[in-house]
Amino acid sequence: MFNGTRMKPLNHLQRQRITSNLFVVVALGAVATVAAPTLFPCPAFDQNDKAARLEARRKMKAQGNKPVVIQKRRTRTEEQVDEQQ
Repeated sequence: MFNGTRMKPLNHLQRQRITSNLFVVVALGAVATVAAPTLFPCPAFDQNDKAARLEARRKMKAQGNKPVVIQKRRTRTEEQVDEQQ
């Protein structure tokens, strides 16, 4: 079909247009990928799931902000020292 035919190499303007168009397509694709969840909500979450999450969030807010206390764990060496005393 293409025996003996050679493709003509692209000139500078053609290469530049292809590169520019490819860049624009990739940039728009990236923006669309990030914006898609905002425009099209996930169908896996139905209204009941959303209502349950909102209710749980309201309950957490109603309980108020309780301070979180973080205690340092005892290391094995501290346990051994306590056992020996």
